[in-house]
Amino acid sequence: MKIFRYLCCFLLVIALTVNGCKKSNFGEEFFLTPVKQYDMAVEGGFNTLTISQYIRLTKPSLNPDSVPAPIRKASIVLNDGRVDIVYKESATPGVYVGVFRGDPNYNNAYKLTIKYDGKSYIAVDTLRQVVNIVDDFLPLSTRINVEKNVEGNIPKHTFGYLNPNKWYISYGETPFWNPSKFDQTNYYSYTHFLGSPNSLYPLNNLKRAFTLRPEEFIYIYKISLSRKYSQYLYSVFMETDWNGLFSGVPVNVDGNVSGNVQGFFSVVDVDFRRYRAKEL
Repeated sequence: MKIFRYLCCFLLVIALTVNGCKKSNFGEEFFLTPVKQYDMAVEGGFNTLTISQYIRLTKPSLNPDSVPAPIRKASIVLNDGRVDIVYKESATPGVYVGVFRGDPNYNNAYKLTIKYDGKSYIAVDTLRQVVNIVDDFLPLSTRINVEKNVEGNIPKHTFGYLNPNKWYISYGETPFWNPSKFDQTNYYSYTHFLGSPNSLYPLNNLKRAFTLRPEEFIYIYKISLSRKYSQYLYSVFMETDWNGLFSGVPVNVDGNVSGNVQGFFSVVDVDFRRYRAKEL
């Protein structure tokens, strides 16, 4: 009798396992309409390295088969505490460009005003001065291989830095940093003031590897982050790069733009250095 019971239990477990392993037929109903729908998404802002400043406005997509739509004919004005910078539509739909030739207004608030479709949206960020690259540690590691070339690793996230920063490291075919290009996010790496979000993070450690000849150049951009911007990025990564099996339920990450808007308007200071690979 006991053998019969064990056999029944064994067959039941196998049946449940097989059913659980079957792939579900995900139809269109699988992609549910987002609970929260946004008026627009804001990207970019102001930087101290280039004269031209770029902001992109898009209408978020609500369907997996579509892409965000560019927002045209919006009014964008940035006040740095001294003067107004007027952003105008560029040749690229949804991208607005402003020109600034003054001096940075460090430790002061920059106020952005967007007017579109009869509504006004406000954002404020503070310009924090970046610590020069030569006075800080580089978030990468290198070694000389048997062929006398330089092999390196650039982790996407490094924790426990004195100041939070965003880094853009260019070499070989990696393009130079360009604030008018909003598709360069894969090349960014980040140093965080806070520690690793959970013990499972090393299992998902993201990094870039490179091999360069000793005389080849590598270009490093160090980008400052305000306190609010660094907290925003940390929250975003909690839902993306650091999201694991035991993570919490995904939540909406709020930016710094008022109203029903997604994204973050950032004001950043940038330091730039060029090194030969053998100098790293």
